[in-house]
Amino acid sequence: MTQLREAITRTVVVGALVAATALTGSASVYAESSQPTAAGAATSILDIIPAPTLDRMLAQAPLVDAANVIRTAVERTPARGYAGIGLVDDHVTLWWKGAPPTDVVAAVTAARRTAPVEVVDATYSRAELRAAAARLAPVVAADPADAIHSVRLRTDGSGIELAVEGARSARLPKLPATGVRTSVVERERMVERSRANDVAPFDGGSGIGFTTPGCTAGFGVRDADTGDGYVLTAEHCGAIGSPWHVGWNTTTNTGTLVGYAVDSNDDHDTMIISTASPGDHIYVGGQHDEVRAEVVGWTQVIPGQLLCQSGYTSAGEIGGPVCNLRVDFHYTDIEDLVEATQLDGEESARGGDSGGPVFAVNSDGTVLAAGTTTRSAGPGFGFQDFATARDDYGNLVPATTLASTCRVSFVVTNSWGTGYSASVTVYNDGPAINGWSLGWSFPGGQTLQGHWNGVFQQTGSAVTVTNENHNAAIPTGGAVTVGFTANGSPAAPVPFTLNGTTCN
Repeated sequence: MTQLREAITRTVVVGALVAATALTGSASVYAESSQPTAAGAATSILDIIPAPTLDRMLAQAPLVDAANVIRTAVERTPARGYAGIGLVDDHVTLWWKGAPPTDVVAAVTAARRTAPVEVVDATYSRAELRAAAARLAPVVAADPADAIHSVRLRTDGSGIELAVEGARSARLPKLPATGVRTSVVERERMVERSRANDVAPFDGGSGIGFTTPGCTAGFGVRDADTGDGYVLTAEHCGAIGSPWHVGWNTTTNTGTLVGYAVDSNDDHDTMIISTASPGDHIYVGGQHDEVRAEVVGWTQVIPGQLLCQSGYTSAGEIGGPVCNLRVDFHYTDIEDLVEATQLDGEESARGGDSGGPVFAVNSDGTVLAAGTTTRSAGPGFGFQDFATARDDYGNLVPATTLASTCRVSFVVTNSWGTGYSASVTVYNDGPAINGWSLGWSFPGGQTLQGHWNGVFQQTGSAVTVTNENHNAAIPTGGAVTVGFTANGSPAAPVPFTLNGTTCN
């Protein structure tokens, strides 16, 4: 199948995919790695991820917030001159053909209070690239024997890439003229790819299978509308109606039943297993320890963002998650696959990791659901993003300890002897909102000195922020940011409430 995808600019993307491997299969062929000793046992994912990688991931938090605020404004009225958005080095880059409209300019201005944002002129808009790709893709797909296997939209709006397997001299079909710059790049095709004894509530990262582990549980999730519980994993692991177990005993042929697969999407390679007890953590240590991280929400994925995956087999091989996975491409065809690269050149996943959790790490050791593992090819990595699972199964959200339809990211952007400035980004995981009120209480006697992008009021320690006219609407999956300066020492206010609902 020909794949149409968006590609992040070359300033971010390096490396190529090599021999690809299916990610389903038994974990028994892998030797268990040595686990942390009792004296130096890891207790948090912050103890496991290499310090340089963790520092880079955490430093991206304000960049991801800023990118999501801009993305929300762009998606309110799609098309126009938008080409793409990504994280490049220490800033966010928005590529746009022509002059951005006033609402996008306002979003960029607000986002710059959180992180540096650069607006760069694009040669083509995404709408123009999609129109050109729509003419190319059927011609490429018509001859499966030709060398082209992917049609990519460059996120920087500079044109289209045709991914070719083998030498560039390989046979290419006669392509129609599109008026868009088209180049050929060489890339190998990607192809499809537990913790041992989990019990209810069932957490992500555990080894699951009909009997012995063949795949990995992704995340415990709930339908926010019905309250029904599920475990999210990969569709290619098994069929609808099949029973899924953990902790299978090969002597007695018994195990703990998680539930039955009740729905799947073959194109997106996602599947949900019904369970009355979805867990709110994921396993992040080795195969046989209890190191877990709490899942507090979900995140959109942005090109350039650094993520981790915690598959069952990789846990046995290396004793923890595979991190430093940089998001490179996001498909826009029938698959909606996200492609990433392990920046250290290490294996991005192993047989048995399929369906396992892909996540972003927060500074307090909690995590955000980003997607589920599907494919790999050496350092190349393919996963389905959590937003796609929501498209497949309705209002699906992680089964967090605090069942909430909102999430808040609080970032101190500057501090000095007598005060500080901070950015507060609100993510809406529930139904679309038109008109909002955000509330919190300062924990240490702080007082507001200045503010932006909202109407602020403070009474004692309590602060209420209501929307301005231009940012009243927060769509499902969207984000809005406000900011302030205050006297006193920096401290994260808790809890935050949005229209009376306590947020994660």
